[in-house]
Amino acid sequence: MQRRILAWFQAHRRALPFRDDPDPWRVWVAEVMLQQTRVEAMLPRYREFVARFPDPATLAAAEEEAVLAMWSGLGYYARARALHRAARRLARGGGEIPRAAAALKELPGVGEYTAAAVASIAFGEAVAVVDGNVRRVLARLFAVPGAPGRAAFERRIRELADELMRAGGAADPGAWNQALMELGALVCLPKRPRCGECPAAGACRARAAGREADFPERAPRPAATVVSTTRGVVRDAEEGLLLVRRRESPLRGLLDFPGGPCRAGESPRRALAREASRRYRLELVPGRALPPFPHQIMHRKITVFAFEATFAGASPDRLPEGARWVRPDHPPGIAAGAIFRKVLRLLPAP
Repeated sequence: MQRRILAWFQAHRRALPFRDDPDPWRVWVAEVMLQQTRVEAMLPRYREFVARFPDPATLAAAEEEAVLAMWSGLGYYARARALHRAARRLARGGGEIPRAAAALKELPGVGEYTAAAVASIAFGEAVAVVDGNVRRVLARLFAVPGAPGRAAFERRIRELADELMRAGGAADPGAWNQALMELGALVCLPKRPRCGECPAAGACRARAAGREADFPERAPRPAATVVSTTRGVVRDAEEGLLLVRRRESPLRGLLDFPGGPCRAGESPRRALAREASRRYRLELVPGRALPPFPHQIMHRKITVFAFEATFAGASPDRLPEGARWVRPDHPPGIAAGAIFRKVLRLLPAP
């Protein structure tokens, strides 16, 4: 079975930039970016990021704002901050990326999955990777009961992953780990597995029982939290846009239009004026409403209400710390989140 999976991987694997040249730094960056992000969305940002920061030392020397700007569009910015902290720790210790998974896990933001991926792909350590794709493949191959996240299920999947690494994966640990992940990404899909294309279909216990859709079990999803937030678009005389520096997680450090969450029963206009004053000491008067739009972060369903806005009086002599005026044609190079860019697309041409 393992030989068939490896042969399938060699014939069908996607051409990803870190596979032909498994440089440890490039593998590390790619694996961090791929967490919570699809390959298609990751690749353009990955190429730009490693071109700007070709090694940990270059990233360590950069300011956080520059790092977040290069990450802009990928979301989950805590990943970028952790990678930045890890690079700075390496720089203080001589700059070498640890070769062993155990040592990699000592770095900020590097968990068991990332450590195993880097150690196996870049350094050939025989350590098994377990991600969502691997969990699904192994749960079906061996008909493992239970749902991801539950202790008994996770323990059994880890045992199987380690056993397969010892049995046939250790000859090329990086290829074996990538083959399992690729099989889950391309063939052993969550809802409609392509069993007719699977090199391991003949050995799959779930397939033999006609129950491939039953494995792994699906844990109940937490109920979505429904909230509203506001943004105010303020222009100066030269048609620049007023941006503020967010201080709260998960947007900390990003530039954005001023605003914040609505309270229960509060109108978006009132919320904008209150949040701009409370957070940034900006007295804003909401004007024309832009079309509201949905935005989702994990299990939070957000409705965004944006307004063109003006100052209640004269323009302030001094902007809040971190705030700035930005020309509308310049934002692609700044550290800004998805809500900012969605609002930007709603603005009429100056």
